[in-house]
Amino acid sequence: MKNKLNGKNRVRINILLLIIAIFFSFPIYIEASERQSIRVEPNDSISFICFKIYRRFNPEMTKQFSKINPHVKDWNNLTAGTKIKFPTEKEMNNMIPEQKRETVVITFLKHPVIIKKNTKGPHKKALLNMILDSKDRIEVKSGGSIELMMSYGRVIRLDEGSTLRVGTLKRDEQKKSVIGKFNLFLGRIWGKVLRAKSRRKKEMYVSTPTLVAGVRGTAYDLKLKPDQSTVIKVFEGEVEIYNPLQKMPESGIIKDFKKPHRVKGPHRITEKEWNEILLRQYQQVIVTKEGISRPIIFDYEKERETEWVKWNEERDQRLIGKET
Repeated sequence: MKNKLNGKNRVRINILLLIIAIFFSFPIYIEASERQSIRVEPNDSISFICFKIYRRFNPEMTKQFSKINPHVKDWNNLTAGTKIKFPTEKEMNNMIPEQKRETVVITFLKHPVIIKKNTKGPHKKALLNMILDSKDRIEVKSGGSIELMMSYGRVIRLDEGSTLRVGTLKRDEQKKSVIGKFNLFLGRIWGKVLRAKSRRKKEMYVSTPTLVAGVRGTAYDLKLKPDQSTVIKVFEGEVEIYNPLQKMPESGIIKDFKKPHRVKGPHRITEKEWNEILLRQYQQVIVTKEGISRPIIFDYEKERETEWVKWNEERDQRLIGKET
């Protein structure tokens, strides 16, 4: 009789253990079933795709991708047409927690491009998916181009003949903000901040010898000429233009203005107006060492026919568009 009871108890225990196992494995099954499969497109990098899915990239992620994508042998050299399965955002956050340190990642690269690490290090060849940090200097030679991305949808692309230095990179958990500041010494950039669903304040500033540009969920084209004059055109959203003589505070708001540039000429704005300008969609200004022009509407339809603008806008659409 006792053996029969023990046998029944063992059966009950086994059934209970089976139910518990099924219960705890069910969410994992559901989560795994929600994993998305993406086909690699030409000029895709693993970091570009990660920013598209997770709004961030960490080289450690590729170790997790390898477990469910054994057919991919080289994560730094993806082949167009390859299908890759990606964990859900929740899975990835559990496996690779978000970094507290803010970084910049090379997500697209067309050589020749060289990187000078810090201020004293030797030049080295830029690499796809390379992590850049404060004080790194990027030099894009003739025929080259590069795309840099930061967390929460902040993008900078450099055209050939451009030199850019990474300035301040900061993540403030208390203020819920991410900050990136850059110095353009020569050339042309495209700046973009995606409208991500996040409460974090996303700050990105680019300074030249004649202006400081701060973005507001925007896309803009900025060109620094050899004579140090700067032309900036806004294609989407708004851009704050600051006098470069002002020291930009972390908040991005200047209250105590220093003496601005001397402004001359009948078509230039007043000194008071030059303290800060809000440049809106399809407006442009030209800034020289002597002063700044009034904002005017540029021919955006004509600009969109140029190869530079067309490539950047197509690249932006791929970041916000859905994979099919």
